[in-house]
Amino acid sequence: MHNVELRAVTLGFGSGAARMTALNSVDLILKPGLFTVIAGPSGSGKTSLISILGAMLAPDSGSVLVEDRDITKLAPDRRSAFRREKVGYIFQSFRLMPALNAEENIRLSLEIRRLHKGRQRALAALDIVGLAAKAHLRPDQMSHGEKQRVAVARAIAHGPAIVLADEPTASLDAANGAQVTQLLADIARDNERIVAVVTHDPRILPVAQRIVRLEDGRIAGDQLCHA
Repeated sequence: MHNVELRAVTLGFGSGAARMTALNSVDLILKPGLFTVIAGPSGSGKTSLISILGAMLAPDSGSVLVEDRDITKLAPDRRSAFRREKVGYIFQSFRLMPALNAEENIRLSLEIRRLHKGRQRALAALDIVGLAAKAHLRPDQMSHGEKQRVAVARAIAHGPAIVLADEPTASLDAANGAQVTQLLADIARDNERIVAVVTHDPRILPVAQRIVRLEDGRIAGDQLCHA
């Protein structure tokens, strides 16, 4: 996996006097194998940044280089294909289908991507997150921590190069939050993936290998850690 590089990325919302700048000429290189935490106060541009990294938003200007191509220049259908193939996304609210069990939730995401060996891939992903024995359980039969681990398994089952998480521990207690955080760090290290997490949760910071701090749409700090 190559680095992902943002060059002079700028994004704003609104127009005229009401226009708000979410990101202001951001330069950032993300490297595989590092568990990167993107921190900062509300409104600093964190979610906008990972939305651009995940090809969910296109910047107003600047470039995003992934595997030596600028994904901001892709046509909408090619950008959607890039997102399906290369990106795994983890949400704060899990977003699991309540009528499906853990294995079926993951297999559904693989079917959408038209990938074969769905059961094998789903069970392998659940094994990585320590839930292979609970593949048959529906979300309402699981704890919050288990549901988020299923969401992590779903995000990695198709083998994405980039894994992004938006406040993945916000609804979890300390023990489950620590477990999910360590799991994401392990995925970055063991699979040489780019893993970037947006968070307000200070409990994540001791596990981070790199902390990028945003303020007012700009990078205010960039620290390599020894986690």
